[in-house]
Amino acid sequence: MAKIDTTTMKTMISAGILPLPWFIIWVTIGGMFMPGYSWISQHASEMTLVPGTANVLLKIGAFGTGVFFILFAVGLWRYSDRKISWGSICWIVFGFSMLSNGIWNMGDPKHGFYAIGIINIVTPALSLAENRKLADDRIVYFTTIAVRFSGILYLWLNVTGNDPEGYRGISQRLFSSINSLWPMVVAWRVIANDRMQMRG
Repeated sequence: MAKIDTTTMKTMISAGILPLPWFIIWVTIGGMFMPGYSWISQHASEMTLVPGTANVLLKIGAFGTGVFFILFAVGLWRYSDRKISWGSICWIVFGFSMLSNGIWNMGDPKHGFYAIGIINIVTPALSLAENRKLADDRIVYFTTIAVRFSGILYLWLNVTGNDPEGYRGISQRLFSSINSLWPMVVAWRVIANDRMQMRG
């Protein structure tokens, strides 16, 4: 990919801190504007089924989250020093799937863009395998393991129908939050390690 300067790269990687709080804030506020909406039993995307304030707020949250994932992916690509970074490409694809949630309503196959976001099952592990600096960081390494096992567990719950019907809102938020921890932890570690090197 085209070279970007180190400062821009770090700024882009720092965008990995934002998806989790950004989405949770907008979804929480949006739920307040949808009569009868339950954070416990309903998925966030259900806010897009009814026109109104909740629909708009959910889409702002999803669109922004997608943009932040894509910015993080570009910074991570530069950080990997690779001409082709499959992990970063997967993060871009996942970011686009989130961004599409902010454009199309639930029920439209383009909402989530034909479920292409499932690619995130392998994304953190690919990114770790491609980047020795990340692989050597024990915090990032164990975060990758925890995040991927939780992703597989959530997929299993959905495929087998074992995701508790009355608690699907909570399970979605729990597992999506765990998934968003990976870019957050990577951003934190890259910034922390850079500061340590500057002090040294």
